[in-house]
Amino acid sequence: MVTRRSAKTKGNQFEYSVKDSLEVIYKDILLTKELGFVRQYDLISKSHDIAIECKFHKTMSWNAAKKLFFKLEEKARVFKRHYLIFKTNRQPVLVMYRDKTGLILMEFETFFGVPFVTHSKKEVKNE
Repeated sequence: MVTRRSAKTKGNQFEYSVKDSLEVIYKDILLTKELGFVRQYDLISKSHDIAIECKFHKTMSWNAAKKLFFKLEEKARVFKRHYLIFKTNRQPVLVMYRDKTGLILMEFETFFGVPFVTHSKKEVKNE
């Protein structure tokens, strides 16, 4: 029997994969849904003052990514740093962030200096 993963399932697994990958750097990284609230952002690290939004889409244009990033900045004003981490089909995981020169797009592994770890779908909690 062939099973298909829904968009929600892919998104949930992607959030857990990002969390698993970044736990090496940010020991206190948490999924907001585990804290009992859902905002425009999926992960936070209070000690590092970071808000992260995760997206897994079939495709993503530059304009769509910018729109999501600006919405993240608006909704997560209390945090100093904002990262939009996203993946599209058959492409590497990318990170969009802002520096002094403007918006930057970089591969996950290059930016964070750690490998991207795929979360085991058996461990993903159903919501």
